[in-house]
Amino acid sequence: MKFDWLILCLFLFNLNYTLAQTAHQDLRKGDKLYKKGEYNQAETEYRMADEKSPSTKSKYNLGNSIYNQNRYEEAIKNYQDAANTATSDQEKASVYYNLGNAYYQHKKYEESIKAFKKSLEYQADDMATKENLALARRAMQKIRQQQQQQKENQNKDKDNKDDQQQQSGQQQQNDHQDSPNQQDNQDKQQSSEERNQDKKSEMTKEEAKKLLEIMDEEEKKIQQNMRRSGNRVPPKKNW
Repeated sequence: MKFDWLILCLFLFNLNYTLAQTAHQDLRKGDKLYKKGEYNQAETEYRMADEKSPSTKSKYNLGNSIYNQNRYEEAIKNYQDAANTATSDQEKASVYYNLGNAYYQHKKYEESIKAFKKSLEYQADDMATKENLALARRAMQKIRQQQQQQKENQNKDKDNKDDQQQQSGQQQQNDHQDSPNQQDNQDKQQSSEERNQDKKSEMTKEEAKKLLEIMDEEEKKIQQNMRRSGNRVPPKKNW
């Protein structure tokens, strides 16, 4: 049994050693491709290395190749994995520095600030980290100012809407109060029209009266003429 166990241990050791060796080769291939700017091919090599022998370097380099392809969310995941396994201060400082950059590009400025601060804990004098931290703070401040401005604009819109509703309600109330006066005006107007109509009717009767007087006068004249001439029979015609 001890002999079999020893053989198994040797086999596993050799297997791990072989995988580590091939993983190291994949890392070197990935580094060469990365320096050429062939990030997609470099990503493939780093993935192969990480599958064979996961390490801080494989996660970190994989994150870098993905970051340069603008896939920042994936890069963040790999940098976080690398931060969990990093041991030296230099490794931690570098991982958190790139993690801060990935968060910044992903517009997660609060997380970016935290990552840069974490990097400075391990390398306090790094100027690049301080400069990027200042940029992240400035971006965060700008976002807060925009949010504050947006909130103020929303409050202004709400106040304007309330004012409009208040004015509309006041106008409706005024209209309601004015309605009796309007009705009175309509009644007065109707009465005036009726009086005018009555006047028109009275004028018509007056005219009719005058017309009857004229007719009576004419009738009298006709009667007088008839009395002067007598009851004459119209003459017959001569044939």
